[in-house]
Amino acid sequence: MKIRGFWVKAILIAVAALSCTLAVQAQVTVVDTELGGSFAGTIVTAGGDVVQGRFYAAGGELVKMTVQAARGSSLVPTATIRDAGGAPVAGTSRSLSWMGVGNVIHAFTVPGAGWYLAEIGGASGSGSFKARLSGTAVQAPPPTEVAVSGTVTDSATTNPIAGATVTVNAVAYDTTDAAGNFSGTLDPGNYTFAFSAAGYTSANQMVAVAAGTPINDLDVALDPLPASVLVEASATGDMTPGGVVNATVDVTGPAGLVINSYTWTQEYGADATIAGGNTAAATVTLAGLGNYKAALIHHLEAPPVTADQLPPNVPLPPGEFHGGLQDRLQAVGINPFALEEAALVVLHVEVDTSAGVFSDEVEIHAGVPWKWASGLRNVPTNVPVLLQAVEHTSYAWTMFAPSGSTAVLMDADTRHPYFTPDLEGRYRLTLADVPSGVNRLDVYAGIWRGIIVDQDMDGRPVYDDACLLCHTPDLGGDKFVDWAQTGHAEIFTNNLNTSTHYGPNCFPCHTVGYDTSADNAGIDEATDYPDFLDSGLINNPGDNWTTVLDQYPETARLANIQCENCHGPQDSLGHGFGPPSGTPRIDISSDVCATCHGEPLRHARFQQWQLSGHANYELAIDEHDRGSCSKCHTGNGFLAWLPVLLDNDPLTDPQDDVNVTWTAEETHPQTCVTCHDPHANGTTTGVDTDATVRITRNTPPLAAGFTARNVGRGAICMTCHNSRRGERNDSVWDALTDKERAPHGSAQTDMIMGENAYLIEVGQRGGHSYIEDTCVDCHMNATPPPAVLSYNQGGTNHTFFAQKEICGECHSPNLLAGDVQDGIQFLMDTVEEMLVEEYFAIMEQEIGSGNRIDLNGSVFITDAADIDEIQLTESRGRQALAVTVSGTPVGARGLHQINVQEWNGAAWVTIAPIRDFAHEDLLKSGWNFFLVHNDGSTGVHNPFFANSALIAARDAIVALDGPGAAASRRAFSKDRPGIGGIRMPTPMESRRSLRR
Repeated sequence: MKIRGFWVKAILIAVAALSCTLAVQAQVTVVDTELGGSFAGTIVTAGGDVVQGRFYAAGGELVKMTVQAARGSSLVPTATIRDAGGAPVAGTSRSLSWMGVGNVIHAFTVPGAGWYLAEIGGASGSGSFKARLSGTAVQAPPPTEVAVSGTVTDSATTNPIAGATVTVNAVAYDTTDAAGNFSGTLDPGNYTFAFSAAGYTSANQMVAVAAGTPINDLDVALDPLPASVLVEASATGDMTPGGVVNATVDVTGPAGLVINSYTWTQEYGADATIAGGNTAAATVTLAGLGNYKAALIHHLEAPPVTADQLPPNVPLPPGEFHGGLQDRLQAVGINPFALEEAALVVLHVEVDTSAGVFSDEVEIHAGVPWKWASGLRNVPTNVPVLLQAVEHTSYAWTMFAPSGSTAVLMDADTRHPYFTPDLEGRYRLTLADVPSGVNRLDVYAGIWRGIIVDQDMDGRPVYDDACLLCHTPDLGGDKFVDWAQTGHAEIFTNNLNTSTHYGPNCFPCHTVGYDTSADNAGIDEATDYPDFLDSGLINNPGDNWTTVLDQYPETARLANIQCENCHGPQDSLGHGFGPPSGTPRIDISSDVCATCHGEPLRHARFQQWQLSGHANYELAIDEHDRGSCSKCHTGNGFLAWLPVLLDNDPLTDPQDDVNVTWTAEETHPQTCVTCHDPHANGTTTGVDTDATVRITRNTPPLAAGFTARNVGRGAICMTCHNSRRGERNDSVWDALTDKERAPHGSAQTDMIMGENAYLIEVGQRGGHSYIEDTCVDCHMNATPPPAVLSYNQGGTNHTFFAQKEICGECHSPNLLAGDVQDGIQFLMDTVEEMLVEEYFAIMEQEIGSGNRIDLNGSVFITDAADIDEIQLTESRGRQALAVTVSGTPVGARGLHQINVQEWNGAAWVTIAPIRDFAHEDLLKSGWNFFLVHNDGSTGVHNPFFANSALIAARDAIVALDGPGAAASRRAFSKDRPGIGGIRMPTPMESRRSLRR
């Protein structure tokens, strides 16, 4: 097996893990290398395990071997050179330590031509290492093959098994003879032997083959399979809501098989009724349409997957799920995954036989009337439209349809009625009993048209000139030029020209209006579409798109992903100048994208996004009407802010509030189009993605008071993910009027760029800030999306949660994020506790002087003994304390709201807020603490900057001569090491508060 470019070979004849890292006993592993090369390994047991780099040398050359233990490991390595017989070769070793990492340099002279072993062991500790050899590589003589043989037997009878297949590293090796014997020869190395035979379970063994040591006892016993019983479940019948389905099970097995019982149960889906559930043929009555509609609404509202389906790095959002269908009056967007799950019923049958219990499952996909829908109010005719009212006690809908329409509003007395528009025109839906707010919804129905009429010299689509009569720079802009360069504009074209696995199953997303059950002028109704299907172009790569344009122009007109895929039918009253009510063709909701990008496994960006913090509708709605907050907390606000961010106009200020023109019901969080321009979104997704974002390379001037440059696509993230308090460092301290401020949450940009900290030098860009796309590289590219929401974990990760394990892809393979986080968390706990003790000391001193503490008018403290607990926290962007007084918790109060009061003989009067009693280094240290805390990575984004900021805060508090300093000094040593020290401290249990 080839690992990291070297052939791994071992001298022990044993069944063991190749890496030896899981071994219980000491092990020796041989790794082929060469002079001028390197090799790596892991030492688990010091004084026992060794890794030997086997190399060939001509002799007479002075060679130096450098061994470096992995960062964060405890290994103190040793180095020895041995000849082919195992005897040590004279040499000298020098050990040294750098940044807590063990190193050895071993120099020796090669006595003569031959094979040698560069042996690495451990004096103490354990961990991985990398070794490098100087010198000139020499071609080694060919290796001598080693004989390997053995016997395969039946584990139950010990009889030999004839005809068993033996493979080595998935390559045929031998077939056993009548005595169960096999044999062959192999080069020295590590191999995986696989043994299989009809009627037996297969077995694998990992074998190390050493030069000159034949193996003649590789004996394996295979377990016989239980009696072969095949259970196959199937279902036929009326697979529509309320329909009757016949579920049957066929059982085949050996002669004399006795069937004791059948048990049918429902595993998943809208509740069905099972009759004859103890027989081989059960009768299943599917749930009614109302139950399926309720299931659809549930799947639209709920998380797309369960917590146990997700990897450890992706948590389900805590509490109520806010990334699903919202409680508002709307046409409901329906993504493919939710629709499929709602229509799915899974039946399980268990068959108890004399040979054991066997089972199978059968899926029933109920034919529900609803289809994928974008949630727009501009819809195609003859496709059902599902509606939703704001939740209240009763519902009375009325529909006013175009003249001549026979459309019927179904379930008009429920929260979720639906109808199928049969004519073009406006369908007005009203609610008679809405307690407050909007009670009318206008839906516009139309038919598809398409715009592609030709291709240019580069093979890009040419669009109908008629569109440009309206789509001019003065009237909304010409979006076609950008669109024509995107992957949307060529997805059908490329697959038709290159794919051998393409067809109508892909057309619902890759063309305009494909729906064989609806008459609305979609591509399947183009006059030349049947001829196109019969042309033989599909799955026959070539310049097929040119042929389609020439010979099937009506089909070509509706091919690829066009304007109408995202905006609805062009031939409708919802299209054109000033639609009668609102903007039915435009919505920044991710539901629009979900009609295609919401179909796991391969197309599941939507479901990934739902699990992210960007899908938090609750937060977006809470912040929607604040012109400052909505810029980042709502997609609406960001898109209103974007022109100012990008205009480079001195007359506009990116720090100004945006004008809020949207209501809570129209508010969306950071949806797909917040970050991506749908008209210019790149051509390729997946591993080599060139997907574009709205801000790239350099950020605009940030609310944090600086600009992040050369940060690639991470610039879009950094525009919002910063401290948002202006410049904060020692150079501006005296000019600040709000010195007790805390950084805004999600201050990742400050951390990665090394900005906005006190007591240290700022501008210390972390190494991660120089990665090409910064945030995007680790959170979206290096970290795969959840397996349940991706095909082979391909594509970019739109949950945005990074895996800790990816650190080893660039750093040492054994480096985990926790190696950094443990030390930073220790420092955070230390600084946090010291700050709390300092503020308690201030309160205690002032109370001891006859004053009292006023917690913003809610509680007055006159005895320090009444303070049970103080927690360091934030309140509306300021450093704050949450105090528990005499068993009663008092909410967070900012340092500017907690006042020290004195008695003037007649009344208590405020002297000043506790902020003014705190030394400036306390306020600065508090800022540093919250900067690291609010970054959220516990130092990973910029370890040295986070470490420096916390150590400076710790040392500043220790150095204070004011109240509480003595207590702080007693509790914490200034010399106590942090992450930058020689050793990594063991994290203490964080109290996160002062308890008395």
